[in-house]
Amino acid sequence: MADDHATGSGHEFIEWEVGVDWQEESDHGRVVRWNVAAMTESEAGEVEKLFMELAKERPQLDAECIEDEVEQEAAWCQEGMSSVLDSTAKKIRICGR
Repeated sequence: MADDHATGSGHEFIEWEVGVDWQEESDHGRVVRWNVAAMTESEAGEVEKLFMELAKERPQLDAECIEDEVEQEAAWCQEGMSSVLDSTAKKIRICGR
């Protein structure tokens, strides 16, 4: 556990970060909804800013949280990031051709 993320308990700190270069390295077998690899640094910064605005209203999980709360928070993170990317990132559209 890193000293700068001490939790005061035996629990490990969980940090979630979204990288913008993973799509360039993918094997193209996975279809995603947004072209995050084409985002500029300023666009990625805007995405982060918008997501952090949404997240600041959320209560922080602590050492007393239960598994269900962690699952709910993970689902909210996924929905929140999807919402932010829907409004900011270029969408990938798959067609039958």
